[in-house]
Amino acid sequence: MTPAPPTRAVRAVRRPPVVLGLVVLASLVAACGSSGSTAPTTSSGPGSSSPPASSPSGPTTTAPSGTPPAVPGTGAYLGAWVHPAPRLAGGSAFAAEQQALPAVRAATGRSLGILHLYVEWNAAVPVSSLRAIAAAGSIPMLDWGCGPDAAGIAQGTDDAQIATFAQGLRAYGGPVLLRWCWEMNLVRAHPQIASPSDFVAAWVHLRSQFSAARATNVSFVWCPALSGVDPTPYYPGDAAVDWIGIDGYDRDGTHTFTSLFGGFYGTWVGHRKPLIVAETGAGGSSQPDFIASIGTGLPALPGFKGVVWFDAPGPAQNWAFTPAGLQAFAALARNPYFAPA
Repeated sequence: MTPAPPTRAVRAVRRPPVVLGLVVLASLVAACGSSGSTAPTTSSGPGSSSPPASSPSGPTTTAPSGTPPAVPGTGAYLGAWVHPAPRLAGGSAFAAEQQALPAVRAATGRSLGILHLYVEWNAAVPVSSLRAIAAAGSIPMLDWGCGPDAAGIAQGTDDAQIATFAQGLRAYGGPVLLRWCWEMNLVRAHPQIASPSDFVAAWVHLRSQFSAARATNVSFVWCPALSGVDPTPYYPGDAAVDWIGIDGYDRDGTHTFTSLFGGFYGTWVGHRKPLIVAETGAGGSSQPDFIASIGTGLPALPGFKGVVWFDAPGPAQNWAFTPAGLQAFAALARNPYFAPA
């Protein structure tokens, strides 16, 4: 799934200590698919306010310029994209996220490890928003729209734009998890991807542009949807991927973390890449049990190095924290496993 704010027409495609996703744009909807949530609808420009200072949330928060996000040696990042209102009239999704963060921080008693930042394909690098996230002791997960045509990207049509974006991220310098065109295996959500081979060719070409720009602070996160078609044909190869992500939700209140993600783990852990649940959630009364199951299930799958809760409305369900769900998340945040080293 993808963030649940405003406008991802096609279901947006939704921790050092705690990972918190935050959305800055809604037009990504057309650019990227989603498995259970919708992308933000507001502008992807720099955030209007910086999060309050907080204690560092992990090893990557003080990384020198040019260093990619650290992979925890033990433990995993914990996070949540906090955007409980479906839309923030007259403001950006980033600003809404910043307004909602203090309540979650107060409940968890700790900083957030990762914050989602959604930007359209043709947007400029949101440097001030990236800096605000880093200032809060967090790693930005920059969710970048798919663009109008995967085949065109592969053929070099957008090279100038890609080079500018890559150079902007290199100039920013801080660690960035870049999740380009997530949930690509939701076929109906991605008319700009004619075939898996087009996606792979576009990914490899785009990645080569970042290498040419020497954007060594950027790690590429390949992230399909659990509810989509078999993602294997969309995999661009180990040499082109830094992290393997997955988006999946407990839609009917019957799952645990292990029952939902165990199969994916078994298939992909052999690639020896850090795995991350980039979006997950459960609805209503099932939240406390599902969140508790993360605390027991994820440590038993040590290849997972992060998990991000989707605290926002989706097109089919509302994944935002219930009071009991937030209490369960706060208890999860106190688990030492989610203070990675």
